[in-house]
Formats: sequence, C-alpha cells, structure tokens
Amino acid sequence: MPSGEVVDHAGGVASKYDSYWAGRLGEVRTAVESAVAGLPVVVTLPGLRSAGERHSWHGVAEVCGRGVMRSSMAHAASLGRVVAASGMCLAWPDQTFRFTIAAPGDTLTISAGMDHPAQRAGAAAFPPEQVPARSTAGASCSGPSGRGAGNALPSGRRAHVPDVTATGRFCQALDQLAENLGGPRCLRDCRVADGWPRQSVYFFFEPGEVRADGRDRVVRVGTHALTAASQATSWGRLRQHRGQVGGRHPGGGNHRASVFRRHIGAAIIQRGKLPPGLLDSWLDRHGPRPGQADQEARIEEAVSGYIGAMPFLWLAVGQRAVRGCVERNGIALTSCLADRLEPPWRASRRQPGEMDGIGSVEPKAGSPNPEANT
Repeated sequence: MPSGEVVDHAGGVASKYDSYWAGRLGEVRTAVESAVAGLPVVVTLPGLRSAGERHSWHGVAEVCGRGVMRSSMAHAASLGRVVAASGMCLAWPDQTFRFTIAAPGDTLTISAGMDHPAQRAGAAAFPPEQVPARSTAGASCSGPSGRGAGNALPSGRRAHVPDVTATGRFCQALDQLAENLGGPRCLRDCRVADGWPRQSVYFFFEPGEVRADGRDRVVRVGTHALTAASQATSWGRLRQHRGQVGGRHPGGGNHRASVFRRHIGAAIIQRGKLPPGLLDSWLDRHGPRPGQADQEARIEEAVSGYIGAMPFLWLAVGQRAVRGCVERNGIALTSCLADRLEPPWRASRRQPGEMDGIGSVEPKAGSPNPEANT
C-alpha cells in the first residue's frame, strides 16, 4: 500500500504500525458494525507481532466519531488514529468504540458503549492520592483505600455487595496500571532479573475471556505473605505458580504448593473427562496416589503451559494489612458470586489445546474467582 494512503488513514501521523492497520480496515469495519449489537467481537491479528518487538502487545484505543478519545501504547494509538480517520464510527455518533489488543498480540476485541470517556474522567477505584504511580517494577499502593466492597468489618459482618459502577471504576484503575507497566506480562516470559517488588498483589487474565465492555476480565486475584512470619516474596510466589523453566523437569511444577495450579489442573482433568482416580489423586494434599505420579506429572506440564500464557498485572504493596485489603477488594469487585456482576463472556475463537494421550485442555480458570492468597 502506498505510504501516502497510509498517512491519509492515520490522520497524517506516521507510525510503523499504520500499514498493518490500514490493511485490516475492512475486517475491523465489519467487526465495528457487529459490535453495535451489544456484544464484543473478536478479530484475529495474524502478522501483528512481526511489526515490532514488545514484551506485551496489550493496548487500548477508544474512538468516538473521528476522535481518538483515549489510547495507550504506540501500536494501539496507531489503530485508534487509523480507525478514526477512516470515519467508520461516524454512523454512531453517540457510541464510543473500544479496541483492546490482547497481551499476546493475536486478537483484537471490539466493543461499543453509550458512555463517552469524558464522562468518566477522574473515576478510579482508589482515592486520587493512591492512584498507582509509574515504576519500573510495578505500581505501588501506600495506604488502605477503605472504600472497597471487600473491607473487613467488625463482628464478622459481611461487606456490602459492590455495584456495577464500582466494578467499572476498578477496571479503569487496572487499565491505568497496565499503562504504567507497559502492558500485562506472561509468566512464561518472566525472570527474576526483571526486577520485582518484594510484595505485591497480582491480577491474572485469561486469553479470550472479556467483560461485556470489551476489557480483559480478571479471573484471578492473589497475594502472599499475609502473616507476620511469612518470608514469601512476589517473585517467589509467581515462580511457584509458573512452574519450572529448566532443570531436570522443565515444564513441571508443584500444585500442592500453589492453589492456583491445583484449580487449573483440576479443570484440565475434568475438561478432558479423565479417570476420576486422577482427580482424586490430584486433589490429595499428601501426594500422588499409587500409580498416578506419571499422569500427575503430565498434568503439571499442561498447567505450566496454561498459566504461563495468562497475562497478568502486579501492584506493589508493601504493608501487609493494605495488601490484604487490596486483594479482598479486588476479589469482591470481580467475583461472579456477587449477583453475577462479572459473568464470564467467552470471546475466544481458539481451539482447545490438546495433550497427547491426556485430552482436551481449556479450563475455565475464572468462573468464579478461586480463593485468595494463592
């Protein structure tokens, strides 16, 4: 495509990603027309990753008419400019279209909403003084919010159930956190040398599972070191969830030290309709039952592959009480148990993974969020 044609689409601002998006305008336009019906639409993005080198391809652009109301990351900003300049959104002047590129860079989710981004300006899940700040090792939280739905209450009383607005504000705060971190990361690409905060709360997403507004849906919230005696660190806990990268058993792991791994493995076993004896062994906290060790090892490898591909964000939180508060509130705001405020909506077009001799692998890791502190 001639360079001048790309510049016209991009509103006169050249980017190395402009040619890619200009070449996909037809498919994006069709998806925009479908998204107006109210459900997110997923578009596959073959070849995007060959356009550049990035740790994460997560990016967001919001377009209303011919205006880019918000964008993050260069490749998403290019998409927003190309879409806006094309005029494809002009037929729905009251609609704001959200374009979300998944962290692996393989899919684009498009959704439409009536609310204009300017009406949400300043909304956040935390008070202004606690909005996550940019950091090389993640954002930080220095004090309790005291506003979330999951705060501990005296005498064992339950906190009130959060409303949809609070959940939306929380997701907007996660959007900002993603921008501060340069997008979500995948555990399979992480190493200790990346520089991690000593303590944090982490938020996992599952590829292909999104909220009704097109945002990636949180399927797991966890933390560590909630007791005074614990010496656990952020990277140490994340490494337990990830499993082994090298050594004698690359791809292996220990689900008896990670409830996250235990849930994923149980989902794999049940999804594959494997013999009940394997599930009973997997859930036995004392170790594999006779004759099940080899099968468990294969499930561990599948779990490592699945968790390793799940994008996640992390928020550095040093104080133990604050860390627990952020975790509880995060679970409360994203749980399916609260009057179905966060129902899963499967947007993925991928085919279930297969393990030779094991069966289909596509767990529903986030319905609802598993227990915390794992």
